[in-house]
Order: sequence, then C-alpha cells, then structure tokens
Amino acid sequence: MKKEKIDLFYGALLHDIGKVIQRATGERKKHALVGADWFDEIADNQVISDQIRYHMANYQSDKLGNDHLAYITYIADNIASGVDRRQSNEESDEDTSAKIWDTYTNQADIFNVFGAQTDKRYFKPTVLNLKSKPNFASATYEPFSKGDYAAIATRIKNELAEFEFNQVQIDSLLNLFEATLSFVPSSTNTKEIADISLADHSRLTAAFALAIYDYLEDKGRHNYKEDLFTKVSAFYEEEAFLLASFDLSGIQDFIYNINIATNGAAKQLKARSLYLDFMSEYIADSLLDKLGLNRANMLYVGGGHAYFVLANTEKTVETLVQFEKDFNQFLLANFQTRLYVAFGWGSFAAKDIMSELNSPESYRQVYQKASRMISKKKISRYDYQTLMLLNRGGKSSERECEICHSVENLVSYHDQKVCDICRGLYQFSKEIAHDHFIITENEGLPIGPNACLKGVAFEKLSQEAFSRVYVKNDYKAGTVKATHVFVGDYQCDEIYNYAALSKNENGLGIKRLAVVRLDVDDLGAAFMAGFSQQGNGQYSTLSRSATFSRSMSLFFKVYINQFASDKKLSIIYAGGDDVFAIGSWQDIIAFTVELRENFIKWTNGKLTLSAGIGLFADKTPISLMAHQTGELEEAAKGNEKDSISLFSSDYTFKFDRFITNVYDDKLEQIRYFFNHQDERGKNFIYKLIELLRNHDRMNMARLAYYLTRLEELTRETDRDKFKTFKNLFYSWYTNKNDKDRKEAELALLLYIYEIRKD
Repeated sequence: MKKEKIDLFYGALLHDIGKVIQRATGERKKHALVGADWFDEIADNQVISDQIRYHMANYQSDKLGNDHLAYITYIADNIASGVDRRQSNEESDEDTSAKIWDTYTNQADIFNVFGAQTDKRYFKPTVLNLKSKPNFASATYEPFSKGDYAAIATRIKNELAEFEFNQVQIDSLLNLFEATLSFVPSSTNTKEIADISLADHSRLTAAFALAIYDYLEDKGRHNYKEDLFTKVSAFYEEEAFLLASFDLSGIQDFIYNINIATNGAAKQLKARSLYLDFMSEYIADSLLDKLGLNRANMLYVGGGHAYFVLANTEKTVETLVQFEKDFNQFLLANFQTRLYVAFGWGSFAAKDIMSELNSPESYRQVYQKASRMISKKKISRYDYQTLMLLNRGGKSSERECEICHSVENLVSYHDQKVCDICRGLYQFSKEIAHDHFIITENEGLPIGPNACLKGVAFEKLSQEAFSRVYVKNDYKAGTVKATHVFVGDYQCDEIYNYAALSKNENGLGIKRLAVVRLDVDDLGAAFMAGFSQQGNGQYSTLSRSATFSRSMSLFFKVYINQFASDKKLSIIYAGGDDVFAIGSWQDIIAFTVELRENFIKWTNGKLTLSAGIGLFADKTPISLMAHQTGELEEAAKGNEKDSISLFSSDYTFKFDRFITNVYDDKLEQIRYFFNHQDERGKNFIYKLIELLRNHDRMNMARLAYYLTRLEELTRETDRDKFKTFKNLFYSWYTNKNDKDRKEAELALLLYIYEIRKD
C-alpha cells in the first residue's frame, strides 16, 4: 500500500478521535480541533493531523490544497454516517448543546430499529473484553461519565505512544478501536439514534475513504475539493463503489462427511472446522492485499461468507475475476469439486445507501446484485475446459483416501492411505491448541495458492518466517502485529468419552452422546431487509449492516464459549449463524437451552433459532450423526421455525414450549416425585409412556384404574405425594391439547434416560 493511502487510512480511522477526548475533558471546542491537537501530541504526521482537523464541512481551510486527503475523509465520513453533514451542528456548540446533544449517553441497541417493533434498550458503558460476560442491552439507561471516557482515552494514548502509523500496524489500530470503542456511540445527537459505535463508524469511514481514493485515482481525478466538496451532490450520484461478496461452498460436507476413528475425532473435526475458518479469513486478506486495501474494507467474514466495500474500477473487477479463478484452481487441485468459492459484486452510488437519499428497495438491490451473481455461478461452477479436464481425469487408482474418499495425491500415513490434505489435517489437529497461526510459503497445511497454514506457540513465533499471523480470540499479540480471529473452540474432552460422561456419580444415566445442530432462522433476509421496516427504511444503512454482522460474530464465535463452559461438550463448528456441537446428552440439551435463551436476550427476540438434537451410541460414525441431526434441524424449521426437535421428529416443539413446559416444568415435577420415593421403578414409567402413546377413551379408563390401584398399594406415608402426582399426570393425559401429552411423554423419556444403568 502506498504511503499516501496509508496516511489516508489512519486519518479516516482517527477522524472522530476528538469525540472521545472531548467527552473525557469537557472541552468546549469542535471535536475536530480537539482530536487534531491530541494527535499532534503523540505523533508527527501533518497529513493525518489535517484530516482530523479539517474533516468537517463547516471547518474547512483555504490552506488545504485541492488534492488534500481531508476532502476524501470528509465525504467518506458523510457516506459512512448515511447523512450529508454540511449543515450539522456540534456537541460543543454553546447555543444548541443543551437542546440537541446528550454528550454522555450510552450506546443504543442495534435491534431497537430492527424488525417492525421499536424498542429502547441500551448497552452498559464499557470496553469490549472477550473474557467478560456478554454486555447485554437492557432498558436500564446508564450514561457514561467523564471518568469512563478518560480511561478509554488514556488506554488509546498509551497504546499509541510507540505507534509508527505504517502499514504493518494497521490491524493493530483496528483491533484497538474495536476493543475500546465498540460500546461508545458515534453520535450523541438526541435527534438521531445512537446505535452505531464509534469503532464501526470509524472503520467504515476508512473503508469508503480508501475506495474513493482508488476510484478517483483510476479516473485521474485529483481535484478532490471540486469533486468531493464543491460538487458533492454530483459525486453522490456516481456509482463509485462495488459491494463484493464471496461464498465458500462445501463446508458442511468437508467437515462431517468423513470416516474418522472415534478416538481423536474431536480434534480431527475441530481441525477441519478451524481450517475452513482460516481459509475464509485468508481469502479475504489475500484479496484485500491484491487490491491494496485492508480489513477496514471488509464489512464481515464468517461461516464461509464475506462482504467488502471496494472501488468500482476495471482494475478492481479484473482483480476479482482473476483472484476467483486462481483460488478455484487451487481448490480443484487440492479438493477436486468438494470446495468451491464464488464471488459476486454490484456497483452502487453513495445515494443508494445514504438514509436521506435512498429507498429501502435501492438499499436491498445493492446486496441483491452480488447475491444473484454468486447464485448464478454456483449453478454453473466450471467452464467447458475445466469440465473436460475433470472428466478426462477419472479415478487415478482403485484406492481412495480412507478419511475423505478422495482419489488424488494419496500417501501412506499411520498405516492408512490418506490424501495430502488429510495428512496435513492430522498434523494441524496437533497444533489447534495454539493461539497463533501463521501463513508461510511452503511449510504447513495448504490454504491457498503458494500459502500454507501452521499453528505455533507464541514463544516460537520469532523463529518462524511468515507473511501473516492470526491470533485466536485475543486482541493482542505482544510485539507481533497480528490479525485477531474469533473462534468458538470450547472443548471439554474427546468425543469417545462423552457417552460415558453422561452417567452421574452413581453410575446412572443412559450411555449416549448427543449432537446439536442449530442455526438462525431467515438470517439472509434479516441481513438485507431487517432495518427496512421502521421509519420508511431510513435505518437501512451500511453501518447498521456492519454492526449487525459484528454482533452475530461476537455471539456465535466469542460468547458461545462462555455458554459452553463447565459443560461436557465440544464445539465443533460455530459460524456466523450456525453451530455444531457434540457432548454428553444432558449437557448438550442444557447448552442448547442456554444458547437459545441468551440469543433471544441478545437480539431482544427479533431473531430466532431452530435446533435438532440427536442421540447416539459412542461408536456411531460422525457422518451419520451429522446427517441425522441435520434432518432433525430441518424438522424444527418445518415447525414454522423457532423450534427444537429432540431425538426424533415426533418430539418437535416450539422452543418456548419445550423450555417452559417440558424442561423447566414437567421434567422437574417428574424428577421431584420419583426421586423422593422408592416404590415406583422404570416399569411404572414405561407403562405411563405406553398409555400416553396410545391415548383414547378406553386407555383413559385404564389409566384411571391403574393409578387408583397403585394409590391403594402405596404406603400411607407416601400416599399424599402419589395422589399429587396422580392428579397432575391425569390432567396432562386428559388435556384436549395433544401437545400436552407429547410433552409429558418426552419428559418421562428424559427422566428414564437419566436413571437407566446401561
């Protein structure tokens, strides 16, 4: 990246830093001046300082040359905000401050304006700590204080004390902003909704600034003052940008459709999952490198998908086309047709995404252009020459990889015939406990053209030659400048142990493990149109889409580890919206319930989940468990979504009904009765289950007779308890709602599983 673009990035990212300082000190002057003066104290870079000082329309300087980068930062700020701010006032303006600005307001929840219902929830004033509990939004309004802002300002200043503002440290500043400013509102204007963090707004401003620079550079236009300030309305009409996206296909089959011995399966599965996580990250970073951009231009990456803001130039499109071709050649050479990446893009103008100028339909179309191109490519993946080459190849031998069934590049490894990739994954599975992962040219697991992935201990990083380093679930990497990657990677034990771990300390409990597969209902539609239902679509902005995506990543890749902690399970895969986990059957159910309840709390009930939970013997092949649990997940979605299917599609319930009526009520009452008396054994429970499954008037009479006879045979001291249970069960049985009987049947079955000795 050339020096001018590096300075532009830093100036655009830091353009609003004065807001933090101003709120910390209470200074009564424009935040642009406060920020520039603060920056001048810690660094000597006039270009960056000028962008901070002059990024506001009502405080431009005649001293600026027509080609000054401050004009790019100015318009990028406007576009990222979704408004034209030429007439806006300031927090420090004496005459309007008391009426318009609430300087210490806390950040509003992004889901307040999501969906049809308007809400008022706020985040607690804090920094983003990946080890702390989730910062759930609530109705409690707890504003920032000067002290809160002073602590943030001090941390940023200390971190930047030795900062060099070069290309190597770009990711470090992005990490620092995300860690410190994720719950700091960008705007405190009471006439606006303060739901966009300063971290997200600053990052998006930098993205647009770099894209505008490339667009104008391509056109040979360097009079930024005329194009971006004097004639700004005309620039808003230009289709200067591309929204680009990619979709990595084949993830599920690559992870689960394999033949792995139960011993060591958890590490093997996690290695395959983590490998694809890093592949998505690497695809994104490699593309940005080729375009001379950085992660500010990436709106989102996760679950095999990514979105970017780029310049609409021939060079950008040519780079996208060639990059897609080169990467698919790598995938074909190493995975045949099992993995495939499709890129899509569409041009847009600033007016299409700015809330004062656009319509909900124009905003949706920005995303739909890219989506349609990807869909078209996935239907027809390969050109004629590639298809001919694939058909000529045939099977290279009668042997195939004993893990993934590939017939290419087979080698002997640990008394098995495996392909090169599966051999590499064996080694990688030994490295996944490390927090640092490097990209090298030729040592490690192939992850892209002329690139390999390798996990290393932090203390050995200095001995390695690498082009990029990723750090897992942490913002810092000491003296090494690393790109952080969020990963749901909790693991309690090996898969083959979970069935045995389902037994309690007394040896009771069915010896089975469970698998859960779940994902968010209708997430794609929510991403494109979730903010269009209120205010005539004025909340459909790119900044909200970016904040929404980051919110999903935080929940499913960071906080999910907390929901799993202290439970006997392993998270195998956690994308941006879907989860696959294996563990003891009791803990898998508990984890699913906790995850779902926290997700409803996180999204304020605006989004829902559907889940399938399968029950298996410990020797069941992974591919079979994945397939059957996937069918249960589909059964849950088929129940108008927001549902869970346990063990069989017969036990499919709305999530709230399962949690409230079965898990927290009927199962608890059954436990209470049977745990406090010795006379009723499993045969009694099986009889009740049989009666529930064969419900009719004749069996109703049989049930009444059966329960009455048992009551008569019950010891006098236990008769009151039995009578209570009898009346309770009879009410479940005779309820006109069939679901009540199905709930009782499942609750009894769960209790049987808890007390069986096999």
